[in-house]
Amino acid sequence: MTQQLVKFIVNELNQPPFNLNLTNITFNALHPPQLLQLLSDVLCEIESKTRVDINDEPVDALALRLLTSLQIFKFKPETEDPNEFREGLIAGRPETINPILNWLLQRREDLKKRAYLSRYLVKIDIAPEMRSDSDVIDLYEQYEFLIEEFKQRHKQFDTSQAVNDTVSDLRKDLQSMEDDREVLIRRIERTQRKVEGVANYNQLLSMAKKLRAEKEKSREFQTQKDDQKSYLSHLEARRQRLTHQLMDMRQSKVNASGQSLIQRAEDAIRVNQYMINEKLTKETQQITASIALMEKVLAAPNPTPADLQIVVQKSDELRSQIAQLTEKRALQNDPIEDGMALYRQQSLIMSRKKEACAERLNHVIQEMTALEAQLQAKKQQLGENSDALLTGEQFKAYVSDLRVKSNVYKQRRAELNDLKAEYGILSRTLEILRAQEGALSDSLDRIETQQGVRGFRETRDLLERISDEKANTDEEKGRTLEEMSNLVRLLNSKINDKKVALAPLLRELRPLRQTYQETLPEYEAKKKEYDAQVQLIEDTISSIVNVKSGLENEIVTLEERCRQLEANLTKNEKYLQRATDEMKLYVSGVQQQQTERGKSVRDQLQHKIAEQEKLNAQLRQDQKQLRDNLPHMEQQIKYWEKIEKVFRVKMLCMEKNKLQEGTVRRERGRETLVLQ
Repeated sequence: MTQQLVKFIVNELNQPPFNLNLTNITFNALHPPQLLQLLSDVLCEIESKTRVDINDEPVDALALRLLTSLQIFKFKPETEDPNEFREGLIAGRPETINPILNWLLQRREDLKKRAYLSRYLVKIDIAPEMRSDSDVIDLYEQYEFLIEEFKQRHKQFDTSQAVNDTVSDLRKDLQSMEDDREVLIRRIERTQRKVEGVANYNQLLSMAKKLRAEKEKSREFQTQKDDQKSYLSHLEARRQRLTHQLMDMRQSKVNASGQSLIQRAEDAIRVNQYMINEKLTKETQQITASIALMEKVLAAPNPTPADLQIVVQKSDELRSQIAQLTEKRALQNDPIEDGMALYRQQSLIMSRKKEACAERLNHVIQEMTALEAQLQAKKQQLGENSDALLTGEQFKAYVSDLRVKSNVYKQRRAELNDLKAEYGILSRTLEILRAQEGALSDSLDRIETQQGVRGFRETRDLLERISDEKANTDEEKGRTLEEMSNLVRLLNSKINDKKVALAPLLRELRPLRQTYQETLPEYEAKKKEYDAQVQLIEDTISSIVNVKSGLENEIVTLEERCRQLEANLTKNEKYLQRATDEMKLYVSGVQQQQTERGKSVRDQLQHKIAEQEKLNAQLRQDQKQLRDNLPHMEQQIKYWEKIEKVFRVKMLCMEKNKLQEGTVRRERGRETLVLQ
């Protein structure tokens, strides 16, 4: 089913006005944003709007536009959860987008008309605070009046358009009948010219008429015979069904008594009374209470988070009170002292079992109803003969008949095997004869060539075939001539009937055309006036919305400024409190306050200043030592640089000695160069 759906969508999208040149593979490979863009393009084409790029459109605006269009078109999603459908639509899931595309493309022409009407019939929403303005009320009343007038004009236009379509269809039918009549007349004339020289023409024509009449009577008799056979089989099936029902009734009458029937009826009455008086009443009360609660919730204003918090707190309090009362009741009612506790428990268990049995009974009744509906559907599919059930005697007769048929099948199978063997022999004989025929044909060709009459046999066969075809053609002409005459008479009668039926419609059409021509300018003027009023209302609403948005932005800015000022005020209050505490500590100088609150900021800063002064003095002393030791340290650096130069010269000499292919030996503080 999914492949068929995708195939239909691809075929529709490959046709004008889309012309996307898609295949099933490329369509299935589309990403979710591409599917969303495709859905948006289809909706824009149906609504006769310009294409919208979803990348330049916010997600909320896109969702609102798509859902509004689908709501106007009255699309019903397969899922019952609207949030799930909205998430699937915005996410561009194929399992959500593909059914929408299939539904839209199947009803594209009807939806175009609905989209056109929705431009003028979908009323504009006005905010409640603006309904108190008298100018807005007057404009809205005029707007509603124009909508009603548009409805009437559109109905008149549809009526006149339907009449025009009917007349045009009738004219087309008449024209096609006239063309067929002329074609048949020309064929009859051509056939008459061909059969003018045939001998016994009138006698053959009368015989053909009689033959055709007899064939028609034979067909009618055969139809009546088939009807009688079907009616007879229907009566036989009905007789068998009634016989089976009679046997069932007799069997139930033998096994049943009056007391058992009364007991069964009383049990059924008790069950139905319980279902009506207790179960259905309780379910009705629950449904009524839930409906009343929903109506109360719908009638109440939209709750704020604070209201919801209060409701949650009240609910928690009520739950805690219920738990406390339950515990208190359990402590007060001792099951040992209370003699009725056991009976209460048993009564509760029995009532629950009773409710469970009623639920099972209701479920079984529903299943039985569904199965009966399925049985009736199967019977309708299989026909009336499906009602006839086989009895024991009928089954025995069926088995014996089946055995006879099995024996006949075995005989036919043996005959078939014999025929297959004979067919093999005949096939081989045919091959041999064909080979002999080829040899004989070659010898005849040589003989004809020798006698100078080559191709004599082919010419003779060709003349015989032409003669047979001419005889068949003449016979067919004699059969079809009368049929053409009858067909011409029938077409003439139909054309006259259509003309008679069309005459009152044409008379009714003339005043309707005049009315249409008279009302068309008025309709166009009213439509222009309606468009102007709609444009005026939309401009007014847009200006009010702009002012409202400006005020809302200003309110947001002021609220942000207020929050900043409150934060600065809080920060300044903290600084002021801290400065006040410092002043109190500094003025009072009480040691107890310092121990309780810690050291003051002044003491902390003085302590840090003292530490920094100590660190400064230490650094100055280190600087002085460095200045005193600077000449000695510079002399040491020079000594180390000289030592480094000496070592570098030694390293260089060692490298040169190695290049002279000598070996340096170092023993007890001396080096010896051994040349090779």
